[in-house]
Amino acid sequence: MTAPTSLPAKPEPTHGCVRCGRPVPIHDPLCEECNPLGLKQPAATQVHAIAAGGILLFVLILAVLGRGALQGVGPFSGEIRDLAKVQNGLRLTVAVTNKGSTASATTCRVLGADREAGGPAQLLQTPNVPPGQTIEFDSVVSVFGDQPVDLIVECQSP
Repeated sequence: MTAPTSLPAKPEPTHGCVRCGRPVPIHDPLCEECNPLGLKQPAATQVHAIAAGGILLFVLILAVLGRGALQGVGPFSGEIRDLAKVQNGLRLTVAVTNKGSTASATTCRVLGADREAGGPAQLLQTPNVPPGQTIEFDSVVSVFGDQPVDLIVECQSP
């Protein structure tokens, strides 16, 4: 009679060490090199520091990308060239100048020339303004009524 043959032992399941990625047994979070004292888990401050560092790095990357995207945009200046009464408001012809080196649209705020703090205002979105050029566009505003009044326009710059 022949002796029964034994099956090869199944390898123990593993996962990567949380610090260096080396394979470690499934019940251990760290390899022996990263955890020479044999601690059960990584310290909570270590885990939170890694998360906070990742968030700070992401914010820094967004700031650099945002600065690059807005470089050369504006400043913008605006003026009202014409004002006419229309049904339920006033039609304005607004001229906007882009003094920057990159084409962009902007937001302009129409205000009463003699307005008190907190008085009525209306926002207008401009079309795309080429660099170093002035465009004119028409818009109807309703917050000032339908009687012509003295208005000013302030355009935002990044």
